[in-house]
Amino acid sequence: MNQEKYPVTYGRNLLTTLTDSKENWLIVTDPVIWEKLKGQVRQDAIQLYFVTTMEKKVMDEEVKTLSGFNQVLGLGGGMAADAAKLWATAHKVPLYQMPTALSVNAFLCYKTAVRYDHVVKYEGDILPKEILIDFDILEQAPRHLNLSGVGDLLSCLTASYDWKINALITKSHAFDQRIYDETQEMLALLAEYMGEIVKNQEPGLRYIVRAYKGIAEHSYRMRHTMWEDGSEHNVFMNLERITGKQFLHGQAVCLGVYFMSAFQDNQHERAVSLIQRSEIDIRPQALQVTIDDIRQALLTLNQFVRVQHIRYSICNAKEVTAEWVEAILEKYQRDFRIS
Repeated sequence: MNQEKYPVTYGRNLLTTLTDSKENWLIVTDPVIWEKLKGQVRQDAIQLYFVTTMEKKVMDEEVKTLSGFNQVLGLGGGMAADAAKLWATAHKVPLYQMPTALSVNAFLCYKTAVRYDHVVKYEGDILPKEILIDFDILEQAPRHLNLSGVGDLLSCLTASYDWKINALITKSHAFDQRIYDETQEMLALLAEYMGEIVKNQEPGLRYIVRAYKGIAEHSYRMRHTMWEDGSEHNVFMNLERITGKQFLHGQAVCLGVYFMSAFQDNQHERAVSLIQRSEIDIRPQALQVTIDDIRQALLTLNQFVRVQHIRYSICNAKEVTAEWVEAILEKYQRDFRIS
């Protein structure tokens, strides 16, 4: 494994240090984050782009609207990280990433999450020149955003199981038992660090980044993300399709992990415990959906993955029945005290 694929710098006051070190930045961010952090950046050597969508057709036009920058900084959450990748790729300039919360691992992914009529597709191939983890910034982030980072770690529980099924049936990507075993170790360490993650403390935040980095390095080496992106992501993408809403990524992924770990009969109670201990709220009201929205997302899951040609997983191997849906929804309501 090439440890230099994802060079990570940890520290404090990194935004000023980075932007002072070079001229002619394009900073991809959003207005709220920029208002909080603009005092740390010289205003005479930057251009700004505020990302509002990752719809591919829109972004293909947006990346033509600015020029004259020498490097791109993704400053924000998942959308800023992914939009920065598109800008850097289109203009063939170096990419830097500085997450302002750990809600998603997009700042480490070599692929970009773009949307085609609200459906997520992963495209492209770009690595950051440097990733900067500024604990002053992360510790000031809303706690629920950093907690959401647990979702892209927990997703490995269900996705690695789907990878095993995919390897048996399609034989398109060989299963790696060593990586699967590392996944189990990562989840065990996640349980150990959960207290510090919940408290938004540096050791917990550092562990999320370290785990993200290990996932990213394996995925880049294997040229796929099957062990971190499986049926749990299908659940939330289908829920987005049904409701027309976009969710906090890790929160929605945890919802998917809850249901798919049960559907796989795969360490479901371990998943329940980790979600509960993380204090990530996966109740319908927290996601601003209804129980019936979730019911429909589960009942139409088999059809969704077939229509969207999503890679083979438990959603292809096993039919979701109305009886199973009603039983797991009852358990879901008990587990999370949903009235």
